[in-house]
Amino acid sequence: MARLPRTSRTDRHATREPAPDRVADASRQNGVAIVEDVSSDRAAPPPTSRVGLSRFVPRTFDSFKDREFRWFYLAMLGQMASMNMQMVVRGYLAFVLTGSYAALGLVGLAGAVPMLLLSVFGGVIADRLPKRTVLQVAQALSLVNAASLAALIFVDLMNIEWLLVSAFAQGIVMALTMPARQSMIPDIVGMQRMMNAVSLNMAGMNTMRLFAPAAGGFIITLAGFEWAFLTMAGLYGLALVALARVTWQPATAPGATGESVVETAQSAVRDVRDGISYIRGDRLMLAILAVSFISSVFGMPYLFLLPGYVADIFGGEGSDVGLLISVSAVGSLAGALVLASLPDRRRGLMLLFGTILLGVGLFAFAQTTNYWVAAGFMVLVGIGSTLRQALSQGLLHAYVENAYRGRVMSVFMTQFSMMQLGVFFIGIIAESVGIRVAFAGLAVCLMVTTAIAFALIPRIRRID
Repeated sequence: MARLPRTSRTDRHATREPAPDRVADASRQNGVAIVEDVSSDRAAPPPTSRVGLSRFVPRTFDSFKDREFRWFYLAMLGQMASMNMQMVVRGYLAFVLTGSYAALGLVGLAGAVPMLLLSVFGGVIADRLPKRTVLQVAQALSLVNAASLAALIFVDLMNIEWLLVSAFAQGIVMALTMPARQSMIPDIVGMQRMMNAVSLNMAGMNTMRLFAPAAGGFIITLAGFEWAFLTMAGLYGLALVALARVTWQPATAPGATGESVVETAQSAVRDVRDGISYIRGDRLMLAILAVSFISSVFGMPYLFLLPGYVADIFGGEGSDVGLLISVSAVGSLAGALVLASLPDRRRGLMLLFGTILLGVGLFAFAQTTNYWVAAGFMVLVGIGSTLRQALSQGLLHAYVENAYRGRVMSVFMTQFSMMQLGVFFIGIIAESVGIRVAFAGLAVCLMVTTAIAFALIPRIRRID
């Protein structure tokens, strides 16, 4: 055991008739069906939503007029601060315990397996149970997980095995509950403000990426890993309290009452099958998800390997890892705020542009051994990352039918498990060819596959 140091709907396609309650003012433009949604099975603003801020709030911050969204936002900040600290703290701890990139990848794999296997059932939970309740249970379990790691370090029992157990448990929690968080935003603000709210949500996440990783690194340096995990537990507690102020809403598509355990399991499997059939029958959903998965698998593993990269290439420590991630969050925050201010036009092209920009920034990052030059390229990485993530999520929300929202978002969430699965293999490759070559290879794969998507999936280019 190592001793630790201190509103146009695009391409619904003619394979399915519009919903009965959807007014069809449809036309054909470049082979794409455009349907105006005027009643919709999509989410509407909740009747309990209250406006407490001035009507003169700038368009960029429009969703903050809504009291419900402000409390949801505060809860999100607490949760994302803890999750972003975890990215540095857990990764750096794994590297300190083992000195191995493969171990870093193994920790990522431990979190990825349950997300890969269980996320679709998380979508069923998001549709069948009240979303606020699901999130509160998740935050309570995450608090216990972080506090348990702190306790193990305090009593000097921490080892890589406990870290793997913790990552696996956190993966289960994330898989079963994150689709509820992703699909809750339209329930709170309605569809009119949805893209603005998603962009502001992304801005908040990137603000936490700006401060939380650096804070986690400095806490490790000044006080030790145990106090970093205790801070993470406290942040989950903050999220739990803030979310309690959001008005409880019933489930979107609750299951039948009086079902036995076996019947509930069978109906859950049917719901998963129905969700997958819905996605397979909707080419637009498939196209958006395909681009999202490509960019996640090739563009995001660097986050989990960055602790080892900084220690190996720059000779840095925890605070240096946190600072580098924070620098990338500057670009992410700027991109999210600009996106929140823009009208809903040419979003498909912007999604592809953001993915290419992520690849360019990551490739340039891998070409230098100077820490501060690399930090400059991380700004490009941050801008590309937030464009591709916010736009893919926003487009899915804009065009999905509300009854399937949770299940579609659960499939969207499996990109994170695929990303962590990629971390495992990239970690092994990095052991053989070096971490810089591995990073550059990821960037090239991302740019090539995005160019192929641009050429072969024209409906992506046409999405507004």
